[in-house]
Amino acid sequence: MNLLSIAYNSSAPPVGLSILTWKAPNTLRNTLGALAPISDLFVERFVLCQEGDPEEMEIAQSFGFIPVATERNLGIQEGLALAASLPSTETIMVMECDCLLRDQINGRSIIELCLMHLETQKLQAIQLQARITEPTQRFHRYWKAGFPLRPTLLGRLRRDAAMARTNEAICLPDFPEIGTEHIKPLGNGIFVAESNTLNWCNRSFITTKDFFLGKLIKFAREHVTNKKVNGLPDLEHPINCPENRWWWRNNRFHIGIVQPGLFGHNRLERPSDDEKKII
Repeated sequence: MNLLSIAYNSSAPPVGLSILTWKAPNTLRNTLGALAPISDLFVERFVLCQEGDPEEMEIAQSFGFIPVATERNLGIQEGLALAASLPSTETIMVMECDCLLRDQINGRSIIELCLMHLETQKLQAIQLQARITEPTQRFHRYWKAGFPLRPTLLGRLRRDAAMARTNEAICLPDFPEIGTEHIKPLGNGIFVAESNTLNWCNRSFITTKDFFLGKLIKFAREHVTNKKVNGLPDLEHPINCPENRWWWRNNRFHIGIVQPGLFGHNRLERPSDDEKKII
């Protein structure tokens, strides 16, 4: 099936877009430029400029986004939370500023399909970030080759850890057309997986305010961990860390996956006081 020939389901909910940035104007300009061909998909478009960098705010306006400034750096977790609250729409797409659209041809149709599946499949979120193209060594530590998936000895001993790697199986060329018990193909490289099969990722996602703010952020705020980025919570750790991941895994949230993903990682600069290093 030609992805571009699929008719968009006009009953899909309106979606707002929010992008989180922190003193990275070159990266932001690059990201917004790549988004320009599909920006009309979003009924509202915001850029949350942490510490109110004037250059970033000007760039946002030049691409038709509404810049919103904060006085200080809120960090990733609270920055994403505020970004998610800005659109008036219940359905939102949230990104960090270094998430570069890498499929200019099919990007529009994939996002339209994701919005349709969010509604019809009752998904809690859809992960859009670039994914691996072959399983990692850790996957092979837990699972034998071929289908149906069969655990190794270590996989039998560490069942939860093994289950959390099963999302990697979708990049195998012989992944079953009917999927597995916990991961189902929806067509055109989109899958629905239970949350015990993959970790939460901040990179780029479509979700609802009810889920993201009312459940995910709420849990992270109530289960604070010691690990921080620039002294502030990063959201991924409170959700995925050993002491907290029971919540994410046990709830079996229905999470969409786009393979191999729409958005890559392309950071061009970092603030001088960012503890992360450019690699």
